[in-house]
Amino acid sequence: MTDTKPGLAEIALQPLILASASPRRRHWLEAMRIPFELQAPQVDETPLLDEDPSDLVLRLAELKAEVIAARNPGRWVMAADTTVAVDHHTLNKPVDVEDAVRMLTLIQGRAHQVHTGFCLQRNDLTHSFVDTAQVFFRPLTEAQIRWYVGTREPMDKAGAYAIQGIGALFIEAVEGSFSTVMGLPVERMGALFGHLGLLKPWMGFPKA
Repeated sequence: MTDTKPGLAEIALQPLILASASPRRRHWLEAMRIPFELQAPQVDETPLLDEDPSDLVLRLAELKAEVIAARNPGRWVMAADTTVAVDHHTLNKPVDVEDAVRMLTLIQGRAHQVHTGFCLQRNDLTHSFVDTAQVFFRPLTEAQIRWYVGTREPMDKAGAYAIQGIGALFIEAVEGSFSTVMGLPVERMGALFGHLGLLKPWMGFPKA
């Protein structure tokens, strides 16, 4: 779809709906000055049997967007989901302290992948993709891991760390998008918004 489609400009003047409770995704949109409102969906995020991590995040992003789009006909809805994977095993948010210790023990001293699924939907029109970054962690001792878990920062983060927080101390390098590791692939998101002609009516961004 392009901005030549009838009604797109009028629809785009309504704020984007962010189908997520993530403060990191909210902060990205605020920083980019994209007008939005929050409507966090309640969905079952349990992985399917033998579901690949990238398939999981794409499915959940599309499900979240679909739930909120159904309640808001004619509105643009954006959803995302992020997970960490090592050796094709999914590491979601830890369920307790020992689970966080287990995850950090698995990823310390090696590389792991961060997959973020993204979905933008309006009515039956859906644009979705998965963006993947590779993160290299420094070696950590058990004492260092337990100290970090004691800060409580890992407890609501996929893979049990926050790259934008204390967890940045443990990162050797990132291959791919830093924003994807934070939970929103803003580079590809911005390109999609531009392709759909949404940046001008939302932000006043001039067309090329």
